[in-house]
Formats: sequence, C-alpha cells, structure tokens
Amino acid sequence: MSSDQATVSARPAESKRDGGVLPWFHWAVVFMSLGLTLFAWYFSRNQLKGKIAAQFDRETDRVIALVIERMAKYEDALRSGVAFIDTNDGEVDYAAWEKFATSIEIEKRYPGINGIGIIKSFPKDQVAAFVQSRRRQHPDFSIHPRHDGDELWPISSINPLNGNQQALGLDIAHESSRLAAARKARESGAEQITAPIVLVQDSMKTPGFLFYVPFYKPSINPSNPDKQFAGLVYAPFVFRTLMQGVLQKQRRSVAIRISDSADVLFDEHVDTDQDYDPDPLLKNQVAIPLYGRTWEFDVWSTEAFREGVDSSKPATILICGIIIDSLLIGLLLLIARDTRRAEGRAEVMGADLEKLELAARVNHIGIWDYDPVSGSLHWDPQMFALYGRDPNELPDSHESWLENLHPDDRDKSEYLLQDALAGNSAFDCEFRVVHPDGTIRFLSGKAVVFRDDAGNAVRMLGANTDVTERKDVSSELEATRQMQSAILDAAGAAIIATDLEGVIVTFNNAAERMLGYSKEELVNKQNPGVFHDPDEVVNRAKELCEELGREVLPGFEVFVAKSAIGELEQREWTYVRKNGSTVPVLLTVTAIRAQDQTISGYLGIASDISERKRAKTKLEEANVQLARSNDELAQFAYVASHDLQEPLRKVISFCELLQEDCGDQVSKDGGQYIAYIVDGATRMRTLIQDLLAYSRLDSEDRHPTDVDSNQAVQSAIANLYEAIEESGAKITVDDLPVVQATSGQFAQLFQNLIGNAIKYRGDRAPIIHVSGAATDSGWKFTVEDNGIGIDESYRQTVFGIFKRLHTQTEYSGTGIGLAVCKRIVDNLNGRIWVEPSPSGGSIFRVEFPMPITNSTA
Repeated sequence: MSSDQATVSARPAESKRDGGVLPWFHWAVVFMSLGLTLFAWYFSRNQLKGKIAAQFDRETDRVIALVIERMAKYEDALRSGVAFIDTNDGEVDYAAWEKFATSIEIEKRYPGINGIGIIKSFPKDQVAAFVQSRRRQHPDFSIHPRHDGDELWPISSINPLNGNQQALGLDIAHESSRLAAARKARESGAEQITAPIVLVQDSMKTPGFLFYVPFYKPSINPSNPDKQFAGLVYAPFVFRTLMQGVLQKQRRSVAIRISDSADVLFDEHVDTDQDYDPDPLLKNQVAIPLYGRTWEFDVWSTEAFREGVDSSKPATILICGIIIDSLLIGLLLLIARDTRRAEGRAEVMGADLEKLELAARVNHIGIWDYDPVSGSLHWDPQMFALYGRDPNELPDSHESWLENLHPDDRDKSEYLLQDALAGNSAFDCEFRVVHPDGTIRFLSGKAVVFRDDAGNAVRMLGANTDVTERKDVSSELEATRQMQSAILDAAGAAIIATDLEGVIVTFNNAAERMLGYSKEELVNKQNPGVFHDPDEVVNRAKELCEELGREVLPGFEVFVAKSAIGELEQREWTYVRKNGSTVPVLLTVTAIRAQDQTISGYLGIASDISERKRAKTKLEEANVQLARSNDELAQFAYVASHDLQEPLRKVISFCELLQEDCGDQVSKDGGQYIAYIVDGATRMRTLIQDLLAYSRLDSEDRHPTDVDSNQAVQSAIANLYEAIEESGAKITVDDLPVVQATSGQFAQLFQNLIGNAIKYRGDRAPIIHVSGAATDSGWKFTVEDNGIGIDESYRQTVFGIFKRLHTQTEYSGTGIGLAVCKRIVDNLNGRIWVEPSPSGGSIFRVEFPMPITNSTA
C-alpha cells in the first residue's frame, strides 16, 4: 500500500453558544435517537443470532455430509471388491485378492479403513475342506474361535495382512452383533454395518464396526437370493481412526459425539479436548439412518466457533448509540459553554475510526501511531508481538523503534521515514528487526502522513507485516534455480528441453560438447530434428503408426508421441554432429507437466553409448570364442573320460576273472589284495564320472525355463528310491513354487542335497524336509535333515571340490556332490550355505534371483 496524504485540522475551531433549558423538540430528537439506537441494537442482535445459527447449521451439515460421503466411498471400495469376485466367477484366491487390494490403494485412497477382506459362509460339515484349501496359501490358517452354531462365517482373506493377522480366520458367527448384521446383509442383499464392536486387531479396545457388502454365486436361479449367497466383502473400522481420516479437527469449529443406540462410537464432548466448550453457543442432534443402523450425531459449537463469531457488533451499536445519545444530550445542554470539549471528543472518535479503517486496509496487522512533533510512538499489541517485545519494557518513542532494527537497516529506514514526513515520497520499505533472543525477522512497513493546513506533518499512522516466510521462499526459489542451472551445466549427459511445438528451450553444456552446436545456435531457434538421422526418424514414424494405430508424421512428434500419452520412452538413436560425424545415444524422453497435469513441454536426456556398444561387440566376440572353447573342452572331457575309463574297465574285468578262475589258487591275502584293486578301480571310475559331470555343468545349455520345483524334487526322490528304502528315510515336501532354472541341473541339486542327508544320517533313520517359496526378487529353498551335522569350521569349505570330512571306511563318496550343488547355484547367480539344525543335523539353504531378460530399447 502506498502512502496517502491527508489534510486535517490541527486544532478544533472555537465557538461559543449560551446554554439553557432544552425545548420540547430537542427532547423529541433525543427520544427518537434513543428509539433508533434500541431498534438498531435489537435488529442487529437478531440478525447476528440468525447468522450464527446458519453458520452452525452449515458446519453441522458439512460434518455429517463428510461422514456419509466417506462411508459411500468405502461402499464403492467394497462394491469394487464384489465386482472383482464376480469377474473371477465367484472364487478368488489370496494372491489375487492381495493384488486387487494393492491395486485400489486402500491406505492412500481410503484413509481410515483398516483393510478389505472376504468372509465366506458355509455349514459346519464343510469346515475341513475349506481349511485345507486355505492352508495351501496360508499353512497356519485356522478358524477361530469355536462355537456351537450350525453356520460358520470365517474371514478367508484380508489385506493388508500386516496389523490384521488376528482377523484372518476369525469366525464372525461367534459374536451376535457381527452375525446379525451379516445375516441381514445376506437376507436383504444390501450393504450393512454392524452394531458397535471391538475389533480383535484393535489393541486399544475402542469402538469399531464392520461394513458388509454381500456377493452371490454365479449361474444360480436369481429368483432365490438365499441359495445364491456366497459370502461378504467386508472392511473393519476402528471409529477413532475413521474419524481421523474423515474429519480433520483443524478444519472445523464444531465438536461431535456419534452414538449407535446407547453406545457412544466417537466423543469430543470431553473436557480433555483442547477446543471443548463447556457452555456451547449452539447444539444440535441429528439421527441418520446409515446402512441398516441409525447413527445419532450430537453436534456442539466449540471454543474455536465462539472465537470465530464476532458478537460485538450489537453491543458496539448499543454502546455507540448510547454514547452518541449521551453526547447529543450533553451537546444540547452544554453547546454554548462546552463546544470545544464536545469537538475534542468528536476528534478522538474520528481518530479511532481512522485507525479502524487503516487497520482494515492492512488486514489488522501491527498498527502504529507516530507524533513527529513530540516524538511519541504508540504500538498496538500486534506490533509488540512482531518485534518480540514486552509492552511494559519498551518506551513509547521513535528512538526505541530504531533500536529494535538491525544495525545495517537503521540508517536506510530512518532516511525513508524522514523523506516521507517531508512529503518527498511514500513510506514503504522492508527492514530487519532483532528479537531479544537474537532471532531476526523481515518486516514490511507502510504508513499514511497527516498534515495541517500549512502542510506540516502532524501525525503518521502505519502498519507492519511479517514477510520473513516470503523472503525465505524467494531465497529458496533462487537457490533452487541456481542449483538446477548448475546441475544442467555439470551433468555428464546431454539434457535438451523443448516447448510443445518442439522448439529447443534448454541445451546444456554436455549437449554442446556432444553435438558441437552452441546454445546460441539452437535455443529458441531449432527443434531436435536438426541433429537426428533422417532415416531413423522416418523408420520410427512407421513403427509408431503401427503401434499407436494412427498416423504419425516424420518430425518432432516421432520423439514425443509416447511421452504425450503418459509413457516413458527410452530407445537408441543416432545423433548427427555439426561436423557431420555420428554418435549413438540412449535417449530418454519424458513430458514436462504443470500442476494441473497439462503438458507444457518435453525433456530429453541423451547418453553417449559408443563405448557400451563397442564393449558389447567385444563381449559378443568373446562369447563366441568362449562357446567354441566350451565345445572343445566338452569334446576333450568326453575323450579323456573314455580313454581313462577303458583301462579301468579292463583292470576291474581281469581282476574279477582272476578271482573267479584262480580264486582257489590264491592265498587269503592275495584275494584281499584283488578286492582292494577292484574297489580302488571302481572308486576311480566313479570319481572320473563325477568329475566329468562337474565339468559339463558350465558347457550344458543353461537357458532358464519354467521348472516346477515339486516335479524336480519328486524326480530326485525317484532316483534315490533304493537309498531311501534301505535307510528308512522319511521325506516331507511343502508346496513348492515354479522357478526359472535349467530343469536337469535343478533336479540334480535336490538329488545331491537329499542324497547327502541320507548318506550322513548317523545311527537313526533320516528325517528330511524340503521347503521353498517365492520372494520379492527370486526364490529360496531349504533342505533340513536330522543327520550328523557339519562342524562350524567346515561350513565354508564343504562346498569345495574333493572336500571330504570323513574317511572312505566311515562314509563312501568322491567329495564332489556339494561342489556340484554350488556350481549349479552359481549358474543361477545365487548362493548356497549350510546352518545347524535344531535336531542336530544340517539345514542347506539356497537363494537365487529371477533371471534378467535382455531387451533392446
């Protein structure tokens, strides 16, 4: 606000008039004035009461409407769950329901809801089948608590599970309120909420309720709804959480109590509430039928409502009217001898009105009144708050104001003040003030100068406002702008932004170095087509025509067609430098959107991939060479194994012939020596075969395919049939996932681990358990046994080739089995390790990720 100049009389005019007894018409004027004052007071009071009542009614209606609206929104969420079940022919497993619940983002889009789940209804004779079906997905699933009713209504699915574990499997038929509402929903086919209950997952045991929506079996005679009924989609609510999500305390000025019959669901009419008004201005009670229940809303006005109501107007009118009437009487009685005193009062009242008018123009923020003649300065309470001062400690003087200013701002502020008093300019400036605790705040000061008939300044009225936050925001915006500029200049990738027409508006330093153009040559002059390969642009336009099903012309649209429809596009392009040379780049294009989500331009980030492409070429050449080497190695291993095994077969065969033909001619020691030879040769042949299998792991085709882990384990068990029968082993297997792996090697992994558990069983029959599950990034498996275990010092080395912890006389073997397991897991980019089992045996754990699919952008 600029400074205004106003001329007022410095001294009131002087006049005299003899007083006397008032004539009758003066009394008539007095009584008429009193009547008008009382009428204006009465009318203003009634008008204020109506305004307050209307405001309270609006607040009440808005609060109730918010609750009803939020309940309708929750109904929509539950209805979408019913629709989802219907699209799946009435049967939804837990994984599908979890995916659905995640997709609707209940925690984000439906604040206040504790979760969304499914309740099934069936007679008692179907309990076993239902529990068995659910334990395929939740091994620990059970129906609880037990009751004597003929019907069961268990919660079969709920999401999110975190925080709702106690609700999974809960039979709502165990409690009458839950069951009554469920049956009512089934019989009416409509949405239904329960009477107030305490949720099992609410640790604070506060009132809550369940919200049901029934769903029905498909392809059943629709004339009989009872026979179609399949279950309920439901949501649990803790009422205090619901209200936090619906009614933000800071955005309303009424307090509510919500009751269902005699049960209080939510209550703000307590003296512990910081906004509680023990004697509210207004109250209202409204009963709302809501989904089969009736909620009673008891609405009271709060302290905030009382403070927000300006009830001073009628009193002000009455007081001012009485004062005016008193002044009128006094004026009529004393006009002759007390004119100056009456005009003094009028001048004081005029000054007060001027203050009020100026305070209204500056939003009633920090008003000050300065007398340049005496140097006195008057502050209102807000001014003391702005300066952080105690009204009792600060002198009413111009010098005290200057002392509160920052030393660097005093001279400038004093100069502007004196310049305004001299009439050369308006007083409008910003300065810093220093609070007693050292805090520095930025203030804006504006003022109006009043002058006498001679043009001298006799009064200055002004206002101060705190602009610290505005200054901070301006500084932050400038710092952000500078940081963004520095990021653009320092970025290693070329960053190019355009407007909607494709004209380049940003071209960073990396783009200049990559393409050889300067900013001045391209910004606000060219579009990105100037440095793109024209043939690639034409070919890409054809691809987009087929992909989008519409015409895409070769030009700027080729680069942004996908981004314009909300997709992030990343693909390889060839840039043509200013000197005509080319460079391959990986270009990512995104749309730049305003706050209202309209597109204001496009941003492209291009990285030079020349080195990557060269490295890729070298890698492909190395892969070809490696494949050739693997083929040669496999051929060599085959020949070597054949050549090594042939002499061993002869040794074994001739030793057996020697024992058969000359056994009676050979001494007892000689027969034992022959047995040693046969045993050693046999173990040597087994060792060669295992070593050959180990060497072939890397040369086999390792392209991952879908492998059913259950079939792989069963194949391993079948191959170990004789060992299992001989040892009396008991093997249990959980339901295992489908993985991406090499089928033969994956079965070999389980065969070696289970065989290892059977071999090192000790003196008791082996008990082996195989389990596995999918993780967020891959899969994990465990094979647990009750064998002799592995000492901690050998748990790292046991996977090495030829690593044996026992002699051949204790346990036979080649020491390659676990090395093969590790090689198979390594080929899956995973890891394998061993831990002690609580039963004294070992737990072998295997984890590996999902394979990375190579794709070209």
